[in-house]
Amino acid sequence: MLRQTLQACHDASAQYNFHVHYALKANFNPKVLDMIQSFGFGADCVSGGEVKAAIEHGFGKEKVVFAGVGKSDKEINLALDADIFCFNVESVQELHIINELAAAKNKVAKVAIRINPNVDAHTHHFITTGLDENKFGVNTGN
Repeated sequence: MLRQTLQACHDASAQYNFHVHYALKANFNPKVLDMIQSFGFGADCVSGGEVKAAIEHGFGKEKVVFAGVGKSDKEINLALDADIFCFNVESVQELHIINELAAAKNKVAKVAIRINPNVDAHTHHFITTGLDENKFGVNTGN
């Protein structure tokens, strides 16, 4: 079933020219990672451990994205040393930290900035992510 699903994702991404990144937080069993990587997909990681696991299981560094809140300096440095594709940045403060750590290594980090649009999707208040009061993303007023 997994192989069929991966093949369908691969075919769709080839047809419509988009990139697929697997979220390691879903399951980072080595056999699962090896199979997903064999289809040429990228890795969406939320910790330094996941960045390390993705690279160890053959996900090319150019296909590793480091997302998630609360990245430590140690994790950011690990990802910088691995020359990953991109950091998903959740705040202006995080952007400054990544920039400082990259500059100390004489590198320029690639980043994508998660924007918080302050739009209420009218979901349960425990899972809302798009309002100014939520921890996710850079507020549009910043």
